[in-house]
Amino acid sequence: MKSHSPGTNENAVIHLDPNEALVLFELLSRWAEPGHHAPDSKYFHANAECGVLLGVLASLEKQLSASFRSDYDKVLTDAREVLAHLWDYNSLQGQ
Repeated sequence: MKSHSPGTNENAVIHLDPNEALVLFELLSRWAEPGHHAPDSKYFHANAECGVLLGVLASLEKQLSASFRSDYDKVLTDAREVLAHLWDYNSLQGQ
C-alpha cells in the first residue's frame, strides 16, 4: 500500500518527446543491465531512488516501440544527434 506525505497527493507528469524518451530509455537500460557501467551505490541515498528509476524504465519500455526495431541503433544515434545541442559538457555538473 502506498502512503503519501502531506502535500503530495497528486501525480507528477513528465512529458518527453520521442527522442528524449528513447535516449532516457537507453541510459536507464544500460544502468539496469548486469555487467554494464552504472552509477555506484555512493550516488544513491536510498533504495527508493533505484526503485523509482527502474519504474521509469518500465514505463518507457511499455510506451516505446523503437526498442523492437531492427534499426534501433540508427534510431538511437539519430535521437542523440537531435538532442546533442541540449548539453555541451562531459558531466551533469557542467564540467
